[in-house]
Amino acid sequence: MLLVICFLNGCVTQQPLKKVTQSGKPEGIYKNKTKESVKDVLIGYCNQNGMMVYDSNDSSVTCGKERTDAAGILVQAMIGNAHSTTPVQKILFTIGKQDKDVRVWADMWIETQMATGQINKAQLTNNNAKNAMQDTLDKLNP
Repeated sequence: MLLVICFLNGCVTQQPLKKVTQSGKPEGIYKNKTKESVKDVLIGYCNQNGMMVYDSNDSSVTCGKERTDAAGILVQAMIGNAHSTTPVQKILFTIGKQDKDVRVWADMWIETQMATGQINKAQLTNNNAKNAMQDTLDKLNP
């Protein structure tokens, strides 16, 4: 299990964080925007990147994509087993209104469902993953 967590969290080649936020999560601030316009852009980002939108409401968007690459196989071996589902990497975008601006926070994890229905998750909290998501949020143009 430690090997998977180390692999997912980039223990070997940890980059420094590009942006340190109060929450510790990747964040985007969109000036003079509505929550609805930001939510629509996040849904578009998910779809353009081949992800399935699992849930969308006024304050959040959850999307994800199956991991069938080497990392997905390793994750399935470490947090799942031969009977578990193909791992899915997911992102939860939380959308909040602050005065005239909209702020988005991103949480990332990978999960697999066991044959008994139990969901096993591994949070993606490494700097490499956070930096990639921070770049995405910085480039969004709602």
